[in-house]
Amino acid sequence: MNKRTVFAAGLLLVCLAATMVAHPHFNKTVTAAVKGLELKLTYFTLPYNAKHLEGIKEGFVFHCGRAKLNVAGEMTVGSTKLSAGSYLLRAKAKSADEWTLVLIPEAQAGDPQNPDMSKGIALETKSFAKQSELHHLDLNLTGGHGDSDGKLLVTVSFGSRRIEAAITLPPTA
Repeated sequence: MNKRTVFAAGLLLVCLAATMVAHPHFNKTVTAAVKGLELKLTYFTLPYNAKHLEGIKEGFVFHCGRAKLNVAGEMTVGSTKLSAGSYLLRAKAKSADEWTLVLIPEAQAGDPQNPDMSKGIALETKSFAKQSELHHLDLNLTGGHGDSDGKLLVTVSFGSRRIEAAITLPPTA
């Protein structure tokens, strides 16, 4: 083998080893299309850190991995009708175990890193503690169950906590 081939093989091995050792954090997108409503939820994956929750006080706002919900169509959350558009998704703490999901119209949010929470729409949120432990932040769009049957759930899970809020689907034509 010539020097060039040995060098290329060595460089390839170093790159492969680096990717196997590196802790991957990446942008993730979850999409849903149901009853004429199309949603795209994007966020940045983060590791769960229990120490971050130790000092949580009421009013703390978690950026949920800088989550954004893009909606193509009209939807209803609680009694509020929302038009198509892009919304920042944030979680506001009542305590370390009780949270409220909030949608903030991106056009009215101001600085996305520190959005104007007064422009937010609080979602009817259920908080669950003592769930299966997750080592990374996980957001999802899933079908409802029980009293949220027939609705679409936005879920945010981290550590042993899960928060969910229901979106009412448009009526079938």
